[in-house]
Amino acid sequence: MRDVIEIGTPRLKLRRLRMSDAQRVAQFCDDPGVGRNLAMTPLPYLPVAAEGWILINAARASRGTDFVYAVELPGEGLIGAIGAHARGGEGFEMGYWFGRPYWGQGFATEAATAFVSEAGKLGALEAGHFVDNPASGRVLTKVGFAYTGETKAMFSLGRGETVACKRMRFAPKRERGAGERAAMAMH
Repeated sequence: MRDVIEIGTPRLKLRRLRMSDAQRVAQFCDDPGVGRNLAMTPLPYLPVAAEGWILINAARASRGTDFVYAVELPGEGLIGAIGAHARGGEGFEMGYWFGRPYWGQGFATEAATAFVSEAGKLGALEAGHFVDNPASGRVLTKVGFAYTGETKAMFSLGRGETVACKRMRFAPKRERGAGERAAMAMH
């Protein structure tokens, strides 16, 4: 993915983050409905935090361990972000967020489908969502993730507390059925 500058979809453009995105990143991530569903996003979320996040991601991109893209809706600008981060030689963790005005319109599924087609080349992909955010799990399922049956405690900066997080793994369609049955048997 190091050489992937832009990924297009029918409605969206996934591109590298720019410093000019900081204001919209701060605006959307400062919304408790967004920020509380992210592990590493404090609330309140100030523009200086967004600038720092963009700079850190730009620096990490050259290492080949972090790949974060702005999700842009032409004519509107950044509406969210999606990325994959190396997890200590054990594959990559995928995550995403979208501003509240863009929820429920299929943008997350569209962006994640395109992103996974590239990020899947990195190796094993995992993801997770807090138990009280099932909408994120539905998006991940639509793009090819399956529940592992594991629930981990994860600290959320936005909530200031540890929250249960359901774990998922990207699986080709032929593997998904067995994994989903195993996960359901564990609940």
